[in-house]
Amino acid sequence: MGDASIGCLLDLSTGERESMRLSTVQLDNASDVKRRPKYPERERPEKFLASFDFTTLYYDCFWDQNTKDVLCVGPTPTNLRPHFKRAVYRALPSGKQIKAKHFFSLTVMSTQLKDVPVDTTAIEMHFAGEPHLMPVQPNGCDEFSRENLMFTLSKNNDLKWIKFWAEYHVRKQNVSAIILFDNGSDQYEMDDLIKTLTDIDGLKKVLVVSMPYPYCAKDEILRVNPYWAHFLQIALMSIVLRRFGMGANAILNLDIDELANSNGQADVFQLAEQSSLGILAMKGVWVEPIAESEFGDHRDFCVVAKNKKQSHCYGDKWAIDPKRKWYKKLKVFPYMHWIENRPQLGRRYVEGVHFWHFKGINTNWKLNRATPMQFDPEIHERRNIEF
Repeated sequence: MGDASIGCLLDLSTGERESMRLSTVQLDNASDVKRRPKYPERERPEKFLASFDFTTLYYDCFWDQNTKDVLCVGPTPTNLRPHFKRAVYRALPSGKQIKAKHFFSLTVMSTQLKDVPVDTTAIEMHFAGEPHLMPVQPNGCDEFSRENLMFTLSKNNDLKWIKFWAEYHVRKQNVSAIILFDNGSDQYEMDDLIKTLTDIDGLKKVLVVSMPYPYCAKDEILRVNPYWAHFLQIALMSIVLRRFGMGANAILNLDIDELANSNGQADVFQLAEQSSLGILAMKGVWVEPIAESEFGDHRDFCVVAKNKKQSHCYGDKWAIDPKRKWYKKLKVFPYMHWIENRPQLGRRYVEGVHFWHFKGINTNWKLNRATPMQFDPEIHERRNIEF
């Protein structure tokens, strides 16, 4: 898939192609200092430990929207918090020591470096006795200003699925820009992903970035917040918001197996902008893995369970209007199914607006969802999904 933390931004209206980087910094694998899971004394399955990110400090380091402060976004530190408090940050080439303020959430930490000299090209961080150099990446919010921006994290999803997912949302939801982070696919190359997305009529901008860092398994020993260690996916949401999305019309987060349906109303971007506090929440409907055609994508599936408890997908998805002032607060963190530290009553549902969640569009990487089923008229019904 190519080098880590490197991507390509394409302006499809002009044909311009620009290299894009994220400044990822990690502890040395030989270091005795490592991030530990919560409750490290408790025994964990090997699957969890093999997928846990012990070493990443930050996934990216970039100028904020006003090019005054520098933001660094990474996993929540757990046992590393004392090391972050003692860490020394210096702006280069000036050598000025910069004060750091950390904002913590369950899964993600953002570090604000305030009043950084304008000529700064990199931040040198001394952490637990080790020096780390982080090039300061440019802010990309102007690139996606006034765009309807959709983003996702994907690994080895079929290129046919990705193309239809993108094409559908361009047609049905007026998506104009897509950011796709690839989590170490080994079934195709970066250029294959780029070609897949750039062949879609109506799409204006595409950013594809290789991010092959650990995607942690569910922490089975925890009954509350067992997905707390999904550092990469959730940190990328803050990076999209603060490095690329603050000037977008609205931002939509959906996985490749999810299609937004606004049921003939305004598109989800408009609905987010029209909402009282800038959040449109969408409930999900499971679509069963019962193929009734041979398109090789979402269009093959239209069967849902009659029982609403079985067809209801309990994790909401969202579209947000990042131009609202409260999103500027660094204590606000987008998560997969909610926005942490949003205003009270900030979530808005619109009647008839939901997303379809396709069990058959899945590599079974997490759960065995895609195993084909047979239609049973006693428990299933066909829906008229407008593709």
